[in-house]
Amino acid sequence: MDIIKSILQKIKTAIKYITKSITKAAAPRLRRALYSVSIILIIIIALDTFFPLPEAKDYSKVIYDSEGQLLTAYLSKDEKWRMQTHLKDVSPDLVKAILEKEDSWFYWHPGVNPYSIVRALFQNIIKQKRVSGASTITMQTARMLQPKERTYLNKLIEILRAIQLEVHYSKKEILELYLSLLPYGGNIEGIKSASYIYFGRSPDKLSLSQSIILAVIPNDPNDLRPDKNPKELLKERNKWIKIFLERKAFSRSELKDSFEEPVYSNRFLIRSEASHFCRFVAKNFQGSEIKTSLKLSVQQSSEKLLSDYIERVRSKGIFNGAVIIVDNKTNSIVAYCGSQGFQDSLSSGQVNGITALRSPGSTLKPALYAMAIDEGLITPSMRLYDIPTDFGGYEPENFDLKFRGIVTAKYALVNSLNIPAVGLLEQLGPDKFISLLIRAGLSGILKEKKSLGLSLILGGCSVRLDELVRLYTAFAHSGLLYPLNYIHSVNYIHADNLSAEAVNQLQESGKSDKIKAQRLFSPASSYLIATMLSTNQRQDFPTDLPGTTFLPQIAWKTGTSFGRRDAWAVGFNPDYTIGVWLGNFDSRGSSDLSGSAIAVPLLFELFSAADYKPKKLWFDRPSDLEERDVCSETGLLPGENCKNVVRDYYIKNVSPNLKCDLYKPVYVNKSETIQYCTECLPDSGYKKVFYPSYRPEVAVWLAKNNVEFKSPPPHNSLCFGKRSGEGPKIVSPLENYEYYIEQNTSQQIMLMAASDPSVKQIYWYIDNKFYKSSSPGDKLFFRPSKGKTKIVCLDESGRKASVSISVNLY
Repeated sequence: MDIIKSILQKIKTAIKYITKSITKAAAPRLRRALYSVSIILIIIIALDTFFPLPEAKDYSKVIYDSEGQLLTAYLSKDEKWRMQTHLKDVSPDLVKAILEKEDSWFYWHPGVNPYSIVRALFQNIIKQKRVSGASTITMQTARMLQPKERTYLNKLIEILRAIQLEVHYSKKEILELYLSLLPYGGNIEGIKSASYIYFGRSPDKLSLSQSIILAVIPNDPNDLRPDKNPKELLKERNKWIKIFLERKAFSRSELKDSFEEPVYSNRFLIRSEASHFCRFVAKNFQGSEIKTSLKLSVQQSSEKLLSDYIERVRSKGIFNGAVIIVDNKTNSIVAYCGSQGFQDSLSSGQVNGITALRSPGSTLKPALYAMAIDEGLITPSMRLYDIPTDFGGYEPENFDLKFRGIVTAKYALVNSLNIPAVGLLEQLGPDKFISLLIRAGLSGILKEKKSLGLSLILGGCSVRLDELVRLYTAFAHSGLLYPLNYIHSVNYIHADNLSAEAVNQLQESGKSDKIKAQRLFSPASSYLIATMLSTNQRQDFPTDLPGTTFLPQIAWKTGTSFGRRDAWAVGFNPDYTIGVWLGNFDSRGSSDLSGSAIAVPLLFELFSAADYKPKKLWFDRPSDLEERDVCSETGLLPGENCKNVVRDYYIKNVSPNLKCDLYKPVYVNKSETIQYCTECLPDSGYKKVFYPSYRPEVAVWLAKNNVEFKSPPPHNSLCFGKRSGEGPKIVSPLENYEYYIEQNTSQQIMLMAASDPSVKQIYWYIDNKFYKSSSPGDKLFFRPSKGKTKIVCLDESGRKASVSISVNLY
């Protein structure tokens, strides 16, 4: 129906134009001529509409690097090596040779050369056989688009198709189509395919001899193939060199050199670089020619570093790895190594480690800390607790099974402490953090979001290396997240060029398609994460790396999955973001596999190679990030009793402004051996002393681990008054926790409580019956009964805490 409408519209327009012309024409002969023209025009329009040109043939998908170097190519849908050819890609000598040989009048005829047709027809009739052809380049193109048996009728159709091509396309487009379809034997079509397969080079790098060879092979593509019949090809080439010499098509010296150049029997494999990257691009991007963001020199260097490194750690049971390097200026991927060797079948080298979902270990912690900074929960010097903690039945441990007690947020992040991170996630809210990760494009998090909990911050989830690296690029872009750029021509507006306010205005005005970004973190928190993670005073800094003298300043974070199956290291600076994964594709673990020991050395080698001369040394500090004095023991604003202060960063109108109240006044006797409350305070012989007031569980841990701190003396034993303040805190079991215990076993439940340092004895009651007494922090165990159980803990002053639990037997 649409075709008919199109025909009628064309005819209507043509008739309208011609009718006006006929009306204006006075002479009857002119009117008749115009009528004839109108009929012919209508017929041509109808024929062109009813018999459109054949559809263009499907081309091979060809992948290039950012500088136009061939990475690889794939067979077309009909299993041909048919690479699309442009005049700019071809040596001028080759174009000249083809035009001189096939159609010297190409740029002047309308698709058909009448003189050639008459000459060929006359010669063929006289000789009673086909002596010469009359096909122009346009006619040959029509025949290659729609091959038919060679008959006079088909030749007429070919002529009409040639005229049709000339109407629809420019001479340049027709010549490019011709060069793309020329047959070169077997499944090879087009100048570009033949150039790479027969000479191992691009068609703009051909010698004159090679250009002439590609001009003559299509005459008999199967018998003149250089890989099958080089001697016959040599004869045909020399024949045309002589013809070109007679016609003075090229200089005598050039043709003499071409004549002396040998013809080799070669067939080269199509180049295959960056196989995982090319497969990803071919699958996800349209077009027969794709110029990518990849830099072949960086790719080859990265592949060698990865392959050599795997050889060094192979004895430790580590057989594979993946690397991705992003140029932060354009967020472009410049290196993409999906495995240590694509052809290494023994190590499953064809698996793409960059897109595989793996446990990320601790690599998501920087995002959590940045979010906590933006939410006003922490600053770098604020204190977090690294002590044994039960988070609703989840009791995480640090990688080295040690605890550090009270640490700064910076120390906790840099040294990847688990308990502070889980506590921070609980405080922030897992759902909120999961939402941020989903916005950041972590597809594994999206799939698993319903089953994720606090453990996700320690690797209890799945991520891809490319998506993880993209998340880290946000820190390099002042908190803005851009798509990873695989294509050379894509350019985004970046955070270095726009303020946060300007970016927000562009997003609100509907121009987000230009900036292609979303804000994940503030510029201030991004700067703080970068600065904290750039310190060398950390456990995972390797000191025995060769060539680290030239290592640029970088921020980096490591991760190790449960069971030591995955080792991660992701680093960034103003120039690059680099991600490294090491492990085994069959998920075999290794006792030597860890992010700090295994992945970081390779990360440093990659940065040394890629960023040997940094363009920018470090990030600029945002204007809303300032410094202030804080208490050295809490990281809060100094209180009246804080003795030591340190400098700390804070974000104006965001960071907490709480004053430190760690030190509380306590009345004690002159020798500080007895503590008094207001009920037993004597009239004289006492003084007021300030002691640090830690949370009970913290104070107990410090005491148990011989961490020195000033604690108040025991309370006056002669006092019978009721003391104020917090009583004991039951650490185990948890309130409303449901236990499942196997029948006929000796399984027991642990009792443990914490209290302030002045309490020396606590008393346990189970279902209103006294059980045992202990010191705060001691562990007791009891055999529970089925059903509800109430547990009460009292201290020496009668202050109490209680929890209720449920016990099920199975």
